[in-house]
Amino acid sequence: MIRSMTGYGAAERLDDQVRIAVEIRTVNNRFFKASIHAPDGLGAAEVSIEKTLRETISRGTVSLSLVIEPRGGAARAPINKELLTAYWNDLNELSRQLGGTVERRDRDPIRVEWLLDLPGIVGDERVLLTGIDNVQPRIDAVVKEAVERLNAMRDTEGNATAADMKLALDDMERRIAAIQTRVPAVIEEYRNRLRERVQALLEDTEIKLDDQTLAREVAFAAERSDVNEELARLASHVAQYRELLSDSGPAGRKLEFLTQEMYREVNTLGSKSNDSEISRQVVELKVGVDRLREQSQNVE
Repeated sequence: MIRSMTGYGAAERLDDQVRIAVEIRTVNNRFFKASIHAPDGLGAAEVSIEKTLRETISRGTVSLSLVIEPRGGAARAPINKELLTAYWNDLNELSRQLGGTVERRDRDPIRVEWLLDLPGIVGDERVLLTGIDNVQPRIDAVVKEAVERLNAMRDTEGNATAADMKLALDDMERRIAAIQTRVPAVIEEYRNRLRERVQALLEDTEIKLDDQTLAREVAFAAERSDVNEELARLASHVAQYRELLSDSGPAGRKLEFLTQEMYREVNTLGSKSNDSEISRQVVELKVGVDRLREQSQNVE
């Protein structure tokens, strides 16, 4: 069963300590490329997330967004201790320089909590995660759930793509059979045309048509236009392509390679053909191969 490279999956878990939400989007790419957007300070989590993604996604661009919101007692904003200490030291130094104690207008001594309103003391862009138990396993569980939903969608699209590919393969097999049936008739028609032309040229002469010479010429023409090998290889490629659609595991690159081989055989058929009916079938075969090529570029 093949998978589409495009898909979307999301998962969320909420408890008394934290809300964790994950969204994953995938688009086409010849290789695997992960773009992970996570809160600051979760570099270790990104390594584990990418490992999880690589386990089930072999190629494509993967964009993952991770949101973590601590709740309850775990929702603690970070305090910049170094900056707070610097402010406090500055105030003490200023007090010594002024020769007294720094006091408010109401004559109460200044307290530490009054410094929390100063710029940069309390962080407002992120929340500390130190109060959350087992953060990494929780993140991994939500990522795996999102990946499962992503793959379910990719499987659905892959099944639709495989069905379309099989229709194209069915059409190609019919056209290959039509060409195989047509080839002997083309040789016979060539023999008859050649005989008629030679007889017309020899009319009113005493020269007789040499059947052996005619047979050699027909055999030479048949050899030049023989497409049996190309048809056999093309039929083999179609059969391999069909097998790959049913195999488990990624098959996109193999399918792309097979379409290249199909193009080669179909182009050779076209160059050898001197029959309008076969040429028409060759054109339709090229359309079919092009259809498969476009679809294989969307498959993992």
